[in-house]
Amino acid sequence: MALINIGGNNQDRFYRYKMPKLISKIEGKGNGIKTVVPNMSDIARSLSRPPTYPTKFFGCELGAQVKCDEKHDRYIVNGAHEAAKLQELLDVFIKKYVLCAGCHNPETDLVCYNYKIIRDCKACGQRTDVDMRHKLVTYILKYPPSPPKSKSGKTKKKKGEDDEQGSPTTKGSSEEGTDDELTRRIEAEAANLPTADQYKDDDDWALDTSAEAVAKRTKEFSKLLLDDSGSDEEDGDPYEQLDKWLEENATSASSNDIYKKIKELGVSKEIDQVLKHLVLGLFAKSFQKNISNINKHIHKKAKLLQKFVQNPDGQKALLGATEVLVSENKELFESRIICSILMGYYQNDLLEEEVFKAWLEGDSSDDYQNLFKRTASVNYVDAAINQDIRNKAKPFAKWLEEAEEDDDDDEDDD
Repeated sequence: MALINIGGNNQDRFYRYKMPKLISKIEGKGNGIKTVVPNMSDIARSLSRPPTYPTKFFGCELGAQVKCDEKHDRYIVNGAHEAAKLQELLDVFIKKYVLCAGCHNPETDLVCYNYKIIRDCKACGQRTDVDMRHKLVTYILKYPPSPPKSKSGKTKKKKGEDDEQGSPTTKGSSEEGTDDELTRRIEAEAANLPTADQYKDDDDWALDTSAEAVAKRTKEFSKLLLDDSGSDEEDGDPYEQLDKWLEENATSASSNDIYKKIKELGVSKEIDQVLKHLVLGLFAKSFQKNISNINKHIHKKAKLLQKFVQNPDGQKALLGATEVLVSENKELFESRIICSILMGYYQNDLLEEEVFKAWLEGDSSDDYQNLFKRTASVNYVDAAINQDIRNKAKPFAKWLEEAEEDDDDDEDDD
């Protein structure tokens, strides 16, 4: 098994904190495609974190649903995701929830208390807060990690548990005689200390255990739990809500209605993600039902899409979303259909010729690097599928060249 340094610093060959390199396995086809991480349990064990935490983190960052089957040791992220991308996200998770903020050492435990999460470092002793704004925080508070274990491998006991199972003085062996002597001495000195009745403080620090006080605390705690549950389960991820809404209303809703919903969910600025979900939600079923009228379907939603493709980066995001659309739907993965979709974009002012040509040349070309100013925030398809799609789009490039030559001939005749 290949081991790498924890935290992404692979320059130090003698770094002693290692973890297995993440492995991803893509299963299924079409809308059922998913990515399985076979060695997630081994990775989580190296990080001293439950395997559900990094898996849930992947879902939050990728805007994808996840499934954690601890019984059968299967951790799944919906969609096709390369191992390199997931490894990058895992390094982000490690920096946020594993490495100590002071000494950058991974020997930390996550401790949850008073609706806060801290990293308790066993190397330098610092206790540092994690970023409480991330969506994963709600999940960790709801499902906190198991208590840290002592050096002997046993979970640390709460105060009073030793008395129930027998004191060390009665169960100690001859090898532990020194510890027993020290324990007896401490107990003898403690017996001479004043009791609570002998020592009275002016302030009353005792917890009110009356029925009314207990009921009040229970009510407040239940309310907090319901608030957390509502934000995580009922509201859910905004893109999950958008997908569900589009599934129910895509055919009947107008472009204005859809745009209002996007604004309402607060994601209108996240162009890459929005376009991906719009293209899949609006066109996946309609294109398959009536392939001959692709341009008609695009024309109906052109005004909506134009709000997100006002620059080359937005148009590149539209092409990326289309790559996902045709790769997940086998019926659309044909040259004539891909060219029909591109023609629909071109005729409805959603795609400019120079953007299409730069995309066709690939990300290593000068035109591509000069035209597009930012890196996409969304994972689309892997390099092999991207190349296949661009090859299938070449007939549309040929049509553009012929159309340009015809225009030149008309100008010469004039």
